[in-house]
Amino acid sequence: MGRLVAKIGISPNQLTTLGLLLTGAAALAVADSQFVLGGWLLFAGGAMDLLDGSVARATGRSTPFGSFYDSVSDRIADAMIFSGLALAFNTQPRLFVLILVALVASFVTSYVRAKAEAIDLACTVGMLERGERAVLLILGLIGHRFILEAALWALAVGGVITVIQRVHHVWCQIDRDIPEEMMALTMHDRAWSRAFKITARRFYGEHNFDGAFDAKRRADDDSDVTP
Repeated sequence: MGRLVAKIGISPNQLTTLGLLLTGAAALAVADSQFVLGGWLLFAGGAMDLLDGSVARATGRSTPFGSFYDSVSDRIADAMIFSGLALAFNTQPRLFVLILVALVASFVTSYVRAKAEAIDLACTVGMLERGERAVLLILGLIGHRFILEAALWALAVGGVITVIQRVHHVWCQIDRDIPEEMMALTMHDRAWSRAFKITARRFYGEHNFDGAFDAKRRADDDSDVTP
């Protein structure tokens, strides 16, 4: 698909801009309570957002600025569509709050990843990344009579969970000392200690826990050796 679109002569950045314009049109339609139209416009904008990367790879035109522009346009697109929803439901406090929570969560999700990558850590985990958010929004808008509120609940709650997942994922990758008292509880070979070990390993991250566990075991072995 990327090679096919590239033959037309449209550049990746032009596709990104077109996607942003379509999302802006979707936001205006949503703000005017034309939810089905907004959903389809958002679908078209999302398609452009998918194609720009495909065209860039197919034509060998991937550039640092293209990646930067794509990321910035994604944030602007999120702000526009959620703003449109906020305007449409500004008289319904419950939905309005859900929209605000979903908007903040979407921005923090992206911010956590950017800050993690700035310190050379990977952070692409999470139950609700941008692709999933877009699908929920599109389906919610097109089927607004039945599932829009459910989609907003999913966006708000899932967004908060995703932020927590990403912060925890970064926490697991940063070297730190694990309390010796906690490590001592994992050294026994009993059912409760094995369960505790699994939980601690997930909480602190495999890299940190395994290193601390091996160090604790070596220290215990050395202390058992008589002079």
